[in-house]
Amino acid sequence: MSSTLQFTAISGAHNEDAVCYLLEIDDARILLDCGSYEDYSGEGLARLQRIARQVDAVLLSHPDMAHVGAYPLAYAKYGLTCPAYATQATHMMGALCMQDASKTLAAREEFTLFNEKDVEAAFDNVTPLQYSQPKALPGRHSHIVVTAHAAGHTIGGTIWTINNGAEDVLYALDYNHTKEEHLRRCSLMEGAEGMLSRRLTKPTLLITDALNATYNLATRKKRVECFLDSVGAVVKRGGNVLIPVDSAARVLEIAYVLNEWWPRERSRRDTHALCLLGGSARKMRSFAQSLVGWMASSVEGQMSDRDTKPFDLRHVSIVQTMAELDRKMRGDTRSRGRPRRAVVLAPVEGMTMGFSQELFLRWAGDKKNAIVMPQRGPPGSLARHLFSRWWDRTQNGRAADSPMRLELPVRLSRARVTVTVKRRVPLEGAELEAWIAQERRRKEQEAARDAMLKRKRDMLDDDEVSSDGDSDSEAPGRIDDMGPEAISEVDLATERLLSGQTYDLYIKGRESTRSLAAPGAGQFMFPFQEKMRRTDDYGEIYDVDEYAVKVDNDDAGVMFDVDAVEEAEEAAAPEQPTKPVVEERRVQVNCQLAFVDMEGRVSGNSLRNILVNVIPKRLVLVHGSSASTKALADYCRDPSVQVTKDVYAPSVGEILNVSSGINAYQVQLADALFKQVRMASLHGSTVGFVGGRIHYAQDAQVPTLDFDSAGLDSAWQPPVLVGDPRLSALRSALEKHGIATRFDSEATLI
Repeated sequence: MSSTLQFTAISGAHNEDAVCYLLEIDDARILLDCGSYEDYSGEGLARLQRIARQVDAVLLSHPDMAHVGAYPLAYAKYGLTCPAYATQATHMMGALCMQDASKTLAAREEFTLFNEKDVEAAFDNVTPLQYSQPKALPGRHSHIVVTAHAAGHTIGGTIWTINNGAEDVLYALDYNHTKEEHLRRCSLMEGAEGMLSRRLTKPTLLITDALNATYNLATRKKRVECFLDSVGAVVKRGGNVLIPVDSAARVLEIAYVLNEWWPRERSRRDTHALCLLGGSARKMRSFAQSLVGWMASSVEGQMSDRDTKPFDLRHVSIVQTMAELDRKMRGDTRSRGRPRRAVVLAPVEGMTMGFSQELFLRWAGDKKNAIVMPQRGPPGSLARHLFSRWWDRTQNGRAADSPMRLELPVRLSRARVTVTVKRRVPLEGAELEAWIAQERRRKEQEAARDAMLKRKRDMLDDDEVSSDGDSDSEAPGRIDDMGPEAISEVDLATERLLSGQTYDLYIKGRESTRSLAAPGAGQFMFPFQEKMRRTDDYGEIYDVDEYAVKVDNDDAGVMFDVDAVEEAEEAAAPEQPTKPVVEERRVQVNCQLAFVDMEGRVSGNSLRNILVNVIPKRLVLVHGSSASTKALADYCRDPSVQVTKDVYAPSVGEILNVSSGINAYQVQLADALFKQVRMASLHGSTVGFVGGRIHYAQDAQVPTLDFDSAGLDSAWQPPVLVGDPRLSALRSALEKHGIATRFDSEATLI
């Protein structure tokens, strides 16, 4: 049968929006990533909502908003409850990223799209995988196998291969071909001597991004040096440094680099605090320490030499609130009580909300301070706007094919920016009084409802228990057995009784063993409550609170965990009524600005070289500006470039038919086939000639390939080349048998 393959861009095509794509293999629908940025707007979510219930599987590549940002929303509201797959590290860090985003969004506005429970439920649905672990899709799509491979860029970042026997799809977005401080390079570069891995080459379809197609970078070593020099220059002149980062992905690399660099100079440790600020920062570090196996081997080796926990970040102070940061900057024993400056890594990377926006508003007006951006930020964000201003200021006159110039922090001229600030403010005056009155009414209604339910249960439960010891489960008319109509009648009668309109409680259709009236008839009863012991299947029910022993914890010798105490105090603090407000602020940017690319993605030159060596049969380009997408597509279509000419650059919503037209058939192999066919090992594979007959067994839906000895003995077997053709290896083999060979000018063997 012929396999069909269709591709649709839900979002992230001819732009730099969050990524989400639909891949259809035969009748199976696979969603490739499910991303959205913090604004949760745009047509991408509407398209996702239309197809969510029809999806059979979801593959998540990286633990950041661009790849998992819409997954909790789609799971909770759109019906995207099909099986989902991600690496264990992406599963853990992606859930942490979305928990932090949910808290941040709820703290600034009335955010109702999803909450922390929705995030937990969504990621409980994700099946964690290891690298190189094949996983067949469940049910009728079991012939489709997905496999995760290392992508670099983020911890647990994934390049996916999707195979159904006829089509071999390689989905590679946001990968990094170079090794970093805490991450190994992508699996594409696992071949010998820097060559590409053979197992990931020659796919029938390659889906990759054009984000950095026109974006050439200096070497990683130079970029890291420039990043540290930029931070160090501001520290020396006594300024604060804001480094906007994400909450669970690239922040690990940047924190690790700074942690290794920080102790090299004692003076900065006395005058500045190196802080990682985030509501989930401690949990992020704990998760990272449990995921050392997903990092570069050098991380575990370096930490074991120092006799510390892996990824301990001993020189980075973890702070989770602005009040904690203020206390850190007020001074400690290291600074002898003098106020200290700070180098702060703060989410989110776009500075559209969260701690990074708050610190920007606080520090942007001081000339001593600086903002050092390791990431460009999402489109339309404050970080992207500042990056554009920095680019115009520093990159004018640069040749298009030359690497980006590395610059120390610069000061922008006439830099005033408008920042949209969404936050919650405490209620005051009449609004506070109205809220208090509303809360009082709500609590009174809840108390009245609870009391009514308790009275109703006390009056109806166990009053039919006979004196001969019949069990409660056999007694008729329990409240659990009553229908909605009976319960509503009891509610009405109870309300009349409590209001004084009547002194009798009439219960319809309930038999009473203590009544003198005829069984089955309605009875009037004096509302007397007989207290009886309640039992269940395990015996009498006790209230455990009556037997609880109160413990006095005022002992002076008890040691407490400060973090646990603070968290308990925050949880126990009464909820303060607030309301969301939105304001536009005009901010004068007097501080210096620097950008050093620490995104951990492949650069333009390397991307073009990798495409040539992967040798895909068809190529789909997504996730990049229209200019970069067109530039990479034109490069591939150049006749002088040895890469496929079947290049597609779809727009958002466009459906592509990218089938190869290969016919694939499924057959069962008979046992006699394995016994009679002679197999030989060749370059790690086992091959052999098969001659047989195909027939259908009784009541079988799949044909069987059986051994045919007569056909095998009489059939002529032509030579078959297995593996990559190498003329040099063929010449060596011929020369061993005394056959002279040579190459002509066109490298043809003669």
